[in-house]
Amino acid sequence: MGGGRRVRGPLPRASRTAHVAPRVLAALESRAPLTVLRGPRGYGKTTALVEWLSRQTDDVETLYVPLDAEARLPSGFWCTVRDALVRAGLAAQDGAGDVARGGAEQSAVLRSVSGREDTLRIVLDNYHEAGLLDGRAEIDDDLLELVRTSPALELVVATRALRSLETTGALSVDITVVRPADLAMHPDDVIALAERHRVAITQDQADQVVVELGGWPAAVRACVAAAAVGGHEVRVDAETVDGYIDTLLADVRSAALREFLLRTSVPDEFSASAARAIVPDGTGIRELRNLRLSGLLRERDTVNGLRYSYPPAVREALRRVGVERHPELEREVHIALMALAAEEEGPVGVLGHAVRAREWDTALRIIEEEWAGLVTGHPERLIEVALEFPRDLLESEPRLQVVRRHLPRMAGGAGLRASEWKPTGAHFVDAAVQQRWREMEETTDEVLVLVQSGLAAVFAGENEAAAYAFERVRDHGLAHDDRTARLMGIGGMLTAKAIHGEADLALALLDDPELADVVAGGDDDDVSVLVRVSARIMRAMASVDAMRPDAEDAVGAMLEPVRRDELWALGIIIRGLYASVYGSPEDQARIVGQLRAAMRHLEPGGIAESTIATQLVELLVAGGMVDVAEQVFERLTDSFVSSATRAYLLQAQGRDQEAIDAASRGLADARMTARSRVSSELVIAGSLYRLGQTTAARRRFGRAVRVAYETGQRRPFALMAPEVFAALAGHDPELLALRPLPSTAEASLQRPVAAAVPGPTELSARELQVLAALQDCPGPAGVAAALGMSVNTAKTHLRHVYRKLGASSRDEALVLSRGLVRGRS
Repeated sequence: MGGGRRVRGPLPRASRTAHVAPRVLAALESRAPLTVLRGPRGYGKTTALVEWLSRQTDDVETLYVPLDAEARLPSGFWCTVRDALVRAGLAAQDGAGDVARGGAEQSAVLRSVSGREDTLRIVLDNYHEAGLLDGRAEIDDDLLELVRTSPALELVVATRALRSLETTGALSVDITVVRPADLAMHPDDVIALAERHRVAITQDQADQVVVELGGWPAAVRACVAAAAVGGHEVRVDAETVDGYIDTLLADVRSAALREFLLRTSVPDEFSASAARAIVPDGTGIRELRNLRLSGLLRERDTVNGLRYSYPPAVREALRRVGVERHPELEREVHIALMALAAEEEGPVGVLGHAVRAREWDTALRIIEEEWAGLVTGHPERLIEVALEFPRDLLESEPRLQVVRRHLPRMAGGAGLRASEWKPTGAHFVDAAVQQRWREMEETTDEVLVLVQSGLAAVFAGENEAAAYAFERVRDHGLAHDDRTARLMGIGGMLTAKAIHGEADLALALLDDPELADVVAGGDDDDVSVLVRVSARIMRAMASVDAMRPDAEDAVGAMLEPVRRDELWALGIIIRGLYASVYGSPEDQARIVGQLRAAMRHLEPGGIAESTIATQLVELLVAGGMVDVAEQVFERLTDSFVSSATRAYLLQAQGRDQEAIDAASRGLADARMTARSRVSSELVIAGSLYRLGQTTAARRRFGRAVRVAYETGQRRPFALMAPEVFAALAGHDPELLALRPLPSTAEASLQRPVAAAVPGPTELSARELQVLAALQDCPGPAGVAAALGMSVNTAKTHLRHVYRKLGASSRDEALVLSRGLVRGRS
């Protein structure tokens, strides 16, 4: 043995080229009263013990005891340990084999160990066998008590399962635990193992092997050995891993655990709730815990909770074995996960499982019903699942054709993004277009899906994607003499360009003869009316953005949509854009009220609601009601739509550096409209100028000018303080032309905007009294006391006042009614 070592018991043969990580050997050499090595089959526990015991140089008497099936009952366990002590000459023969005396084996072990003065180290390998059929808790308790009461004993156990010896032992004795993560091989261990086998390996290859196998020592050793024999580079061999998985499953005595392994390997990863759904017999959580503690499962903390997964090569091997043994297993698992996905992931999750379960009708129904949300919120996932459909469906279903042919290109070079906006379905557009095409028999279902895709992109703020979709619709109309497709295509392109702030391009599209004819009058079918209404609204938007001389006429020519929807709201927004530059204080006040009313009609969470709020903030700031504007803005979702408005509001509050920072962050989003881009650049320029950084201010002003020349945007320049614009534009006539304001409008921009108040006749005399009392009283109780009415009556009057003023609080009501009470007194 050498070096004075005394190791009793036959050690298993170990490979000369085996590698045990130094961290494991260091843990074993710590000489704690209790040391536990825990890991699943193939994690190198025995190899580590043999390596450690073979190189031991201390003078500690050591007994190596491998357990087998005989140890599965308490009597067999204690008999095995006692016999090993006897064979090593460490215990007397007294009572050997006399089972009938009851507890003789355990007593013999206790006498042999507890009375020793010299240190004795007992190494119990395969400790998971101890009490496997009965009495495991008692064996753990008795061994732990033996360690506590025997100062000369050092106990080392190697086991596959978590035992109370480890958990309870940590409370009462010093313990060293070598867990699966410690036993698992790291890239440095793989490199060291390869060197022993004289196989060349790179750091990247070592990293890949560890990732694919989760550091599973036996599988890693097999791959390295295969490379040494075959003379090839180290790689993960599927056949080798399959063999290990077969052995692992055969070694698993629990049918429930085998079922769990095969079923949970189907999804890429799973949650605890998914484990319950996947394994129908109620053992899911128990098996999940066991596998996680064994190291075979990875645990990842996500925003949606803990997620579990197997190492990639292990998972693939489990899947192959599962499919071979149970051909319908994957389908069953995905069907079970569909109901769970409906609760946790929404339609996109249900769709993914429906496709993998080959439930094609269900998958197609989800795609049709949730098209707007899928195409804008989950485009990459939609592309992935479409490729899993059978070829006949992929080539015949219009939505799948759009996904395959057009969706990857709808985002252009910017890459696909998931929209943060709640999808809005334009059902009235669908109905009008479908009815028209049914009547005329002019088009295909794929073109209709492109129209729906373009509309979904508009409502998601993806105007470039919308323009692409509508351009394809127009191309179809031109190629197939389809008037409806031509009108919807050109009208959709106009909508996308106008909303995106590309005023010059939008106005150029209006020169299309067919569109111009519809805008002027023409047919009264549903599609023509729809295009006429939307085109006039877009013409007004582009004209106001470009500050064209006919902007007033364009705004006046807008048609009121029948429904109070996003198109209707857009018309009010445009009136706000116009009033902020050209309107009188009374005009601006009236539009503020209309914007407030519009917000109450729209479904929350959509882009239209946020856009209305930004226009409302702009008008309130221009009117000097910065505090009220801030209250409105605080209810907005932070997005590329609101970022320019945030910067504008911060600048109005005198927080110039914060305004610069906010505008700069917003400019990083490629979805920002040209309108907001020019506004953001001008906020930066104006704030830099106010901070005394004139050169930097002129440089940013130049960037705004470039975007303005590219797109036709002019209105943002009119919102600048006149003195700042004059200082940055200098005497350059071309730059001064970017602010084509008539003198009356210029003068109106230099005086405060009137508050959004109703006319005096809109409030009753009693309501005016309530409003006057509200100035001195904090709420309904104070107003009631001041006017001699009940609190409920005061509340009723206040509700009427707030509604007529468009206010949501006392402070807003007082600001919005500034001068109204005084004017009536």
